[in-house]
Amino acid sequence: MKEIQICGIPARIDRRSIKNINIYIKPPNGDILITAPKRAGEEVILDFIQKKSDWIVKNHEKMIRKKSSHFSAVITDEQKNLLMEKIHQFSEKWEPVMGVHAQSFTLRSMKTIWGSCSTKTGRIRINLQLAVYPDDCIEYVVVHELCHLLEPSHNTRFHQLMTKFLPDWKERKRLLNQQ
Repeated sequence: MKEIQICGIPARIDRRSIKNINIYIKPPNGDILITAPKRAGEEVILDFIQKKSDWIVKNHEKMIRKKSSHFSAVITDEQKNLLMEKIHQFSEKWEPVMGVHAQSFTLRSMKTIWGSCSTKTGRIRINLQLAVYPDDCIEYVVVHELCHLLEPSHNTRFHQLMTKFLPDWKERKRLLNQQ
């Protein structure tokens, strides 16, 4: 993994077995990750980053503002309990529809992701910070992680499953990332 600076903001370039160059601005700190095909030339990658630098800076700043409002919040026991209750309600709603079963749900304070799913054990972890987000965002994360029990990767099939079960998932994801 290579470290670079984009307009003074640290970023990492990670080469993977993928087709396209992608830019990720990760919550809550606005960490920047650029994934690029293993075969892509460094000039091509840097040119792509240069063309997207305004977008990167704008969205990095947005993430920092978001962090100060949401991720600095202390989550109370009552909020944790309410979040877990909502997660169970959504899982009870969606598991029969999707034909899957999660072994367990746990809450964790996570820096860069909203949820994770172990496809081997069926255990799903949900970011504790979702407690301050709207129910549509919580439901999106639950369905997203349950979809991983059917398809571990974020490939075309995964996106088709998301669209099948939650047709407005892209809007919910956008809402989650705007909060």
